[in-house]
Amino acid sequence: MRPVIREHVSILDMDSSDVRFFCSHRRQMFHFSIDDTGRRALTAADGRRSVAEIMEQVGARHLRHSDVADFFGSLIESGMFRDTSGDANVEFDRDYETRMRRQIIYLSGLAPAGLTGHDLQDRLRRSRVLVIGAGGAGSHLAVQLAGIGVGQLVVVDHDRIELGNIGRQIHYAGHLGQRKVDVIADVIRTISPQTQVTTLAEKLTPSSDWVKGLASHADLVLNCADYPSTDMTSRWLFETCYPLRVPLIPAGGYNGHMTSVPPTLLPGQSTCWPCYEKATARKNSPYSGELNLSQIKSGIFLPATVAMAALQMPEIVRVLTGYEAPRFVNQRGEFDLNTCELTIEKVPPTPGCRTCEGRD
Repeated sequence: MRPVIREHVSILDMDSSDVRFFCSHRRQMFHFSIDDTGRRALTAADGRRSVAEIMEQVGARHLRHSDVADFFGSLIESGMFRDTSGDANVEFDRDYETRMRRQIIYLSGLAPAGLTGHDLQDRLRRSRVLVIGAGGAGSHLAVQLAGIGVGQLVVVDHDRIELGNIGRQIHYAGHLGQRKVDVIADVIRTISPQTQVTTLAEKLTPSSDWVKGLASHADLVLNCADYPSTDMTSRWLFETCYPLRVPLIPAGGYNGHMTSVPPTLLPGQSTCWPCYEKATARKNSPYSGELNLSQIKSGIFLPATVAMAALQMPEIVRVLTGYEAPRFVNQRGEFDLNTCELTIEKVPPTPGCRTCEGRD
């Protein structure tokens, strides 16, 4: 055992017999009654010294090895300390380590037993994400993926930047007429020089032959293509991703102050996209005979696009790092910016569907 305090834990009141530990991840305070020898042992526990070496450092020869081991064992069990003896040798270059230091502290609070914040960050660094569509959803997601240190990004979009894009696609300001993928690639490289970014200026269609090749090398596909509709492009991509067993997350839609979080599609483990579409199909409005849908105008609020991306990022991290099971499998969410309410709707697999049950 080589104990060390966890990155997201602080020791308070070291001069008191009642030592307090504050866990920032759980927002909780923990109290331990510790004598002077115990306080010295806490200071000596740096993750490099064994229990025997800690005892020698603090002059605790009067104590039994098992007692000191039990002392640190209780701290490890409580989540205040961890044992570094089984840590993998994860090293980052200096700039990456410095840039991601605060996030690694955050990830350490998520890491399950046997893993560290560095381990989860390393999984992000080794991940490859395919982002299809670099508009309001795709541009914000791509930038955030670079910000959290994802190692490889492939961004696909055929559009050029227009003035009407800037209201919600703020990363493109000052670049009218340029291709979106070229500009977003420069933004990504500025944010995260360690991220390898590849771009493709192509339009997604049902017959796009480039999709399979890119998706087959991805750990996750994000669908941010909304033409002719997100439902239709998600259907096309699901048909490609499912046989490849590649997870697919459709980008959430947004309208005014409302934003949605679609389900995470895990081939063979979750509701398939066709069944999801059937389950969430809109019921006919009593006014449907009187409304001309082509004349209905929906507003877009910039914070809704940002909120949508932010709501999806924790799920993306779950898929890429595996620290816990994805939470939006077989369910979808909707967030109201006006009321700050998130509602969750379950969309379970359809009994008897060969695709949902993973038999196709």
